[in-house]
Amino acid sequence: MEDVVFFEATQAEPLEGQGQTRAERRDQQIQRILEAAQTCFVRSGFQGASMHQICAECGMSPGALYRYFPSKESIVAAICEADREDDMTCFSAFRDATSALDGLVEGAMAHIAHTHKKGSAALFAEMRSESNRNATIRDTVDGHKAEIAGMIAPLVQGAIERGEIDPPVDLQTLMAVLMSVGEGIAINDLPARGISLDQIEAAMRAMLVGMLRPTGKRMAQKA
Repeated sequence: MEDVVFFEATQAEPLEGQGQTRAERRDQQIQRILEAAQTCFVRSGFQGASMHQICAECGMSPGALYRYFPSKESIVAAICEADREDDMTCFSAFRDATSALDGLVEGAMAHIAHTHKKGSAALFAEMRSESNRNATIRDTVDGHKAEIAGMIAPLVQGAIERGEIDPPVDLQTLMAVLMSVGEGIAINDLPARGISLDQIEAAMRAMLVGMLRPTGKRMAQKA
């Protein structure tokens, strides 16, 4: 009798993937591959990690994996796309800020905290290193960086035109420095080195004051 009850109970449990749509199952598999790939890239480096190792890490056959991603470069592109969405969320604070300085500080700190919480620093460092050798990876990484800069630059330009800030260099140079500083801080993961977010924010604000040179004028309050 106990065997019958056990059989009925186990039959009542839903099978893995049961009740999910095809799109949901596909998204789940893609996430599984991306997480496995990130583990392999950090452990073995981009050059050292093979598609076979990624298959083993996620418990998937090569045939199944190649249906989703034909190469490691395509996996990196998918990782960057997911990170792009996170960055857009982090830097959205800039659009609602009352000053360019406050907006940049808030956006940068949101990105630093997110990168630390997600544990992405080692992966970002590996991708940046590989971009120096692999043109496809370089285009992907630099394209992602340029997209974020493209969102911020018009807002900085607007602050310059309103007389809110008076940076000592032209906009192109300013953005190149800002993006490089931000990337360096993300790769180094300062919170993991024992530096508090409050300390980072204080240093970040002081640095940006020197780079932006606020004039004391403020943005007009949005309706």
